[in-house]
Amino acid sequence: MKRKDFSKFGYLFAAIVVLVIFLVYTNLQERKIEERREEALTPLIASSALEGCNYVVISKAGEDDVELLRKNGRWYVQLPERLFPALPEDVDDFFHYFNAIKPESIVSEDKAAFADFGVDEESGVTVRFFSSVESDTPVAELVMGKSGPDYHSVYARKAGDGRTYLIPENQSTLWNRKAKLWRDTYPFRESREDIHSIAIRTADETFTVALGDDGFWAFGGGDPNTVNQEQTVGLISRLTGLVGLSLVDDVESQHGLDNPEWEFELGVGERTVTLSVSEEIEQKRYLRNSELDQVYQIGAAPLQGVKTARRDYVQREDETEETEGTAGAAEEAPEE
Repeated sequence: MKRKDFSKFGYLFAAIVVLVIFLVYTNLQERKIEERREEALTPLIASSALEGCNYVVISKAGEDDVELLRKNGRWYVQLPERLFPALPEDVDDFFHYFNAIKPESIVSEDKAAFADFGVDEESGVTVRFFSSVESDTPVAELVMGKSGPDYHSVYARKAGDGRTYLIPENQSTLWNRKAKLWRDTYPFRESREDIHSIAIRTADETFTVALGDDGFWAFGGGDPNTVNQEQTVGLISRLTGLVGLSLVDDVESQHGLDNPEWEFELGVGERTVTLSVSEEIEQKRYLRNSELDQVYQIGAAPLQGVKTARRDYVQREDETEETEGTAGAAEEAPEE
């Protein structure tokens, strides 16, 4: 082979090598981009990571922490003076959001850009999930940020990770609210089955009914009269079904609760809770839960016509006979 031909072959071989290197490099870059894309579509918190979570801390620089604690199967929010029941629907929405939180893309891999996306220590909101109050290590930790003029500019990063992710759904109200806004607005969120006694107090009289071992309600104090079971169960349903219009934090005004129209003292398990209800004021009433030391504004309609006199809870003889007659007729009715 001539020297000139050999040189041409060498140039061709070199060109082929460069082309192969270029193709390999391009392929690696495309694979890297694809891996980054797949990683971006992976949820930031593993689906099972929050199952055993019983304590949540939400922190932001310069503001008080928000602490959510699960106790005896119920979520509470920590207020300066005590724990207060948290609204279950809000807690459910909060966990549903973070259980499924999935980024749309990686917008930065530079820690220096944290401030640009609002996920730095100064402006970001840190959400930490713990298995218990005693635990020092969170099972999951994210820093959430809101940056930019548009509604969808929500970002997140995992603790210890330099990458910042774009979050496609804006639910910032779930993790960016004051502790008092987590409070449950229901005046008496209890199970009817847990109530075993009711003392009803009005300006005219006070009487008590209690659940006996036989499963029937009976008057207290040795009163021999039979209690109207339906009336009693109906009262419990009304009290446990009340919906608060708002919580009242105005401690200066008593809203008529210094002289309530009714008081219902309820035995709930080993606890005693008194619900004091004001007279009707402009189609509304005010209710104080003694256990929570909280006043609620409620509509007047749910308590319209509520029975608070002892005579209303005495089973009349004609009602008893009618009930027994109906039951007897049902037993004697021929089978079809």
